Amino acid sequence: MSDRIIGFLFYIGELFLLTLGIFLVCGITVWLCARLFARLLGGGSGSVFDVTSVIGTPIHELGHAVMCLVFGHRIQRMKLWSARAENGVYGYVEHSYNRKNPWAQLGNLFIALGPIFSGLGVMVLMLWLCFPSQWNAYLASTHLVSANGSGVWEIASGVLSLLGSIPGAIVQDPVRSLLGIAVILPVSLHISLSWQDIKSGIGAMPMYLLILTVFGTATWLAGVAAPVLDGLWLLNLRMLSLFCIVILFSLVWVLIALIVRLVRVVATWF
Repeated sequence: MSDRIIGFLFYIGELFLLTLGIFLVCGITVWLCARLFARLLGGGSGSVFDVTSVIGTPIHELGHAVMCLVFGHRIQRMKLWSARAENGVYGYVEHSYNRKNPWAQLGNLFIALGPIFSGLGVMVLMLWLCFPSQWNAYLASTHLVSANGSGVWEIASGVLSLLGSIPGAIVQDPVRSLLGIAVILPVSLHISLSWQDIKSGIGAMPMYLLILTVFGTATWLAGVAAPVLDGLWLLNLRMLSLFCIVILFSLVWVLIALIVRLVRVVATWF
């Protein structure tokens, strides 16, 4: 196999990672956080999911619904929230589409990822409304990091700084700050994708790979592969600065469950 063919295959792989990789990493991470939270907290996690579903589930399902509309799917039935979850499902969106329509086929992938977009949107909105100074400072720092093409660790440091500034905001304006937290935390717990979401996304992967290969071939032959990768890398840094917020608050739930579990263990010693 010639070096040029190998270079082309690596280019397609890089395109895949830089266009879809960040969404997969975010989706898998928040799913793992939700599962770890449930495992650490044990039986008590069910009550937490029940309470937080009042806010988190409608945002989750609206993410699916909006993507259905964008990609031409017909919404047949939709329930934004149910007080009684069946098999852990508090809501659903049932939809159909023209299987001969490539755009609609591709839509299954983004419909599956819809809760990540809607959850992120609501979290950013609440940060902007309830923590304006802290949010503006975070935007300024991450904009500088992405503009300079800096690495992931610099962005992670900025996210931790954002989290560290929240206690001070609570002291300054407790009502507004606690309102923001009361929305952000439930949303972050219910961003996690269901198994049905994952299956739908996998089903759309062949169409996505076909479109990606066509785009990759065109840009490779045009000799613009390097600028395309550079642009996608900078875009990924900007998106990562946002998705790190989703991951951060998902990890907060894991920390809460870990603390509760440790308290339970210590309590058994007395």
